Amino acid sequence: MLDPLPPAEWNVQAAAHLLNRAGFGGAPEEIKLLHALGNRGAVDALLEADEELDLFPAPEMEPLSVRMMRIPKEGISESEAEERKKIERQQTADNASNLREWWLRRMRETPNPAREKATLFWHGHWATGLRKVGDPFLMHQQNETLRAHALGLFVPLAKEITRDPAMIQYLDLQNSSPKKPNENFAREFLELFTLGEGHYSEADIAESARAFTGHRVARETGRFQFLPRQADTGVKTVLGKTGALNGDDVVEIIVATPRCSEFLAGKIWKYYAGTPASAPLQRALGHEYRRNGMDTGKLLRAIFSSRVFYSRSVVRQQIKSPVCWLVQMCKLLEIEIPPGRVVHPLLTNLGQALFDPPNVNGWDGGRAWISASTLLARYNAAGSILRGSSGNAPDIDRLVPQDMTPEKTADILAWRVFQSPMSAPLRERTLNFLAAHGSTL
Repeated sequence: MLDPLPPAEWNVQAAAHLLNRAGFGGAPEEIKLLHALGNRGAVDALLEADEELDLFPAPEMEPLSVRMMRIPKEGISESEAEERKKIERQQTADNASNLREWWLRRMRETPNPAREKATLFWHGHWATGLRKVGDPFLMHQQNETLRAHALGLFVPLAKEITRDPAMIQYLDLQNSSPKKPNENFAREFLELFTLGEGHYSEADIAESARAFTGHRVARETGRFQFLPRQADTGVKTVLGKTGALNGDDVVEIIVATPRCSEFLAGKIWKYYAGTPASAPLQRALGHEYRRNGMDTGKLLRAIFSSRVFYSRSVVRQQIKSPVCWLVQMCKLLEIEIPPGRVVHPLLTNLGQALFDPPNVNGWDGGRAWISASTLLARYNAAGSILRGSSGNAPDIDRLVPQDMTPEKTADILAWRVFQSPMSAPLRERTLNFLAAHGSTL
């Protein structure tokens, strides 16, 4: 099922497909350079790319809890206290806007697009929303955790997420105690994050909930804090394994099951391929993931090197998420991401506000991205970006030299935008438009 792509089938269209899916696409010259490396070299270049972290300094912010602690509880009037709270709410909104703009710019400009694309996947998988968490500082911490493990081993990532302050607040784990374990957190961890529905029992949920007690967020720092006195240290049984299990033990027990690797590998395949994996392919992907110690980078290497990833059922069969659509469009046009005041309302209207998935299930993706209203919004946004009314306009004279014939201009546009020839009807409409406008755009 994961037979390697034959060298004869590695062409510039395949290189463009790889760059579109492993990262956020690129301009023709970038595709040309990737193609010259061969399939194996191209995959290596994407998955092993370095990055100067100084290029993307983190937005400056403090935990909301720390800022709120500075508001005196005594010695100021009620109106002054309310004014101080209003200022902090505005600061929180500004921090959220800066955080979103920072990540979009990073996706657009990073020399390591595969890691950012994987970070975006995990953001949707470990879905955590700012509306519930309420603190951009915590969301930024989680984002950095996802990035650090995005192309690495799943087990350390899963353990870190159970100690992640944003996730703890999002699923109310800070309220869990030996007397009243948070079964909702345990249920979501089993059902949505690791195994899928129907592959655990209610007893597994109850026992896992006991294991995850004691997890807290320190108000003074916004960091994880373990409180032993709030932890259940008794004997528990999860998926047939018994002992004085803690949260890390439960993670390892879950990940050791073949179902976990198949469930996760199926989600990863769908995210990158755009179509669900068949049952045999999902089993093969799960085996590959498990064989490599649940190393996501190694699984992606196998996927990006496989013949099936370049098949007709995959190529040009993905409806891009709003974020990927926007970032790729800016890369194709070789322009910067428009300012946050423009793109955040746009992405919200299109259904993908960064750091705010609709619920713990994350975004549905696929055809759910497209409706009559969101499709029109995409068209209008693309037109606005081309005109430069949302930021820097593309340099059309550089992208498409104006002394070209309509036929040559159409070919250049087709390669830059589609990386393949236009269909006959689209090409005819394009030529008619170019002829009517003197081959100018």
